Amino acid sequence: MNAVIAVVKQQLRIIRRDPWFLFIMFLMPLVVMPLFKRTMGLSLQASGYRSASGAEQVVPGQVVMFGFFVGGSAGFCLFREHGWQTWDRLRASSASSRALLLGFMVPWVVILTVFQTTLLTVGGLALGLRLHGGSPFAEFAVVLGYSLCVVALIMLISSTLRTVNQVNAFQNVGAMAFAGLGGALVPLSQLPGWARAIGPFTPAYWAMKGHNEVFLNAGGLGDVALPVGVLMGAAAVLMALATVRFRVDETKQFFA
Repeated sequence: MNAVIAVVKQQLRIIRRDPWFLFIMFLMPLVVMPLFKRTMGLSLQASGYRSASGAEQVVPGQVVMFGFFVGGSAGFCLFREHGWQTWDRLRASSASSRALLLGFMVPWVVILTVFQTTLLTVGGLALGLRLHGGSPFAEFAVVLGYSLCVVALIMLISSTLRTVNQVNAFQNVGAMAFAGLGGALVPLSQLPGWARAIGPFTPAYWAMKGHNEVFLNAGGLGDVALPVGVLMGAAAVLMALATVRFRVDETKQFFA
């Protein structure tokens, strides 16, 4: 546990020195949200939610999509240690491979959870998003489940791929593809049949299912039990696979 804490502290110090990435990732969805609020309102109304304003779709949707971008940085941090040639120093420490993996994962689970919560709050206040009887605890459970699932997926991908460009490609394409297939860009009910069939295999789908239950159906913890359970179950499986795949003696390429 001490080794995990030491790695976590080191990663947080590095992130604190250059927070501009997080700042930009926070501002961009706030610019996008108002542009699509009216369109999403019409889409939700066409889906049967007559009183929807559009904020119920566009705010959680942007949170889910940009959350994947932010969560993907966990892989970048792992590869950065190779680029800075400090990986051998970590290997020489008393930290086990599992401790190193957790040390890179934990800070980004916390950051991603805070990022989503703050963006939901600020975006919600700006666009008039309201719970309307939905449980804030249920909403936080969705946010936490999504954070765990995304970061665990990124750690598995980072443990498997060899270059940072490959991880960046997965992060960028994955954010857009998962957002589209998972109903973050348009309501789930308006996706084509083939997309609705693929959607459940993406973390975005289950995150949006949970957000919809809270914001559109005034759901509580029991109503989000399935999407949260799937997200956390997937996170556990992905993390177990990442632990098996992770090799401290593998060389990763940070620079092209």
